[in-house]
Amino acid sequence: MLNRRMFFGGGLASLGFAALPGGIFAAPAGFRPPKKPNLVFGVLSDTHLMVEWDGKSLYRTMTLDYIHNAFRLFKRRGIDAFVHLGDASHRGCVREWEFHKEVFEKVFGKAGGPEKIVVVGNHELFGGAGHCRGVYRDQKAWEENAICADVKRHYERIWGAPYSEFFHREVGGCHFFGRHWVSEEEEYKGSRELPFADYIRSHAEPCSLQGTRPFFILSHRRHHFRFCSALRGFPNAVAFMGHWHQSNADWKSIYCDRDTFGGFFPHMEVGACRFDGGNGLYPPGEIHLPEDPSSFKGGKLRSRQAMVVNVHDDMVVFERHEVGEGGKLGPDWVLPLGQHKPHPFLTAELKKVDGRPEFAPRAKLAVALGSVERDAKKEPALRISIPVADGNPGVRPYAYNVVVVGDDPKARFFKSEYFSGVNSGAGHEPDHGATHVTIPIAELPAGRKLTVAVRPVSSLGTTGRAIGTTWKT
Repeated sequence: MLNRRMFFGGGLASLGFAALPGGIFAAPAGFRPPKKPNLVFGVLSDTHLMVEWDGKSLYRTMTLDYIHNAFRLFKRRGIDAFVHLGDASHRGCVREWEFHKEVFEKVFGKAGGPEKIVVVGNHELFGGAGHCRGVYRDQKAWEENAICADVKRHYERIWGAPYSEFFHREVGGCHFFGRHWVSEEEEYKGSRELPFADYIRSHAEPCSLQGTRPFFILSHRRHHFRFCSALRGFPNAVAFMGHWHQSNADWKSIYCDRDTFGGFFPHMEVGACRFDGGNGLYPPGEIHLPEDPSSFKGGKLRSRQAMVVNVHDDMVVFERHEVGEGGKLGPDWVLPLGQHKPHPFLTAELKKVDGRPEFAPRAKLAVALGSVERDAKKEPALRISIPVADGNPGVRPYAYNVVVVGDDPKARFFKSEYFSGVNSGAGHEPDHGATHVTIPIAELPAGRKLTVAVRPVSSLGTTGRAIGTTWKT
């Protein structure tokens, strides 16, 4: 609760918290593991490439630039395997898989190259009217071009790997277990989850899965409690998923807590690399998983995302990349290997090492009179320009809490606004990282002089010290 007396009396600064130092679970600036990793793999999800109505070319509004950028990043990082978590195709057409393969071969060459591990998502099976059937209307042409017409044949021809609903691949001594999307009904009833858990457990002895060495579980959609519980004897598992298009700028894209969705080991949601940059953000501190991706907020903050995973003897390092403009979404996540109680990726543990975003010592708000259009009419508005909270180099801001107080300290205005560069790679933020908030004058509290205060917030809800100013109405 802020008012002018507290602000000018110096109480505002005392409400902030000192920034925590970078811990082992959030790599500090310049972090480099001491040894070369045993395995490196690149991960994409939800690229949603779509074929034109001619059945051959890429859809007119799309570009292959982001996929190409991701593969070039993976090549620079020397990946041993490439993983795609599903929805590479949008209409469910084979040609949409071929776009990926052609760019992959352009970057890595047709012979050799990293292993390709591709998961079938729900869009791969979109063969009906308006999707693949709408492109290839002749039955014979549809059978040759719709993935769902013969998933096994098309998958094995394009990706050069055997197809089965559950699969196991070993790369560089690391084990990957995958599950393809079968049908909408079975996915949402979860009827294939326990058979998949049984499949993994059947490999426990021959693959030496128990212990501290990590192994990886791949699927398009996240698994639920009974699947995770069936594998509770393997806390060294790390699962990857896509489907929800959740931004990896959000630390809450790590799911490890024991809730209705599972626990026992972490699930990593991998951000989408869609042409439109759609990667949603949860409000700071709110942790839930919607069935409908459109319920995400922050959708206008475009981002094309990819992940690079480095497996070491004693840690796994997750790099979060933006491949539209370039740069990282924040410090690497580091998972130490060994027996840890509690698990270091539980939300409460992550909060301890996330740190607190802070403004630089001389950071100042700029406040001016502006306007906003509502109901086709322009109204006077207060325009607040917030400098980027880069005072703690190990923590990027996720959002800002804005408070405006007038004569009555109880009649305050409050608004949370996402950091304008939250989904951009570091160094590629729009307008040098400044975030602009416009508030209609009619919504502000009464008073001849208003106090404006802004506090930076992380995605887990940790807050830094506020800065403020006054504005005469």
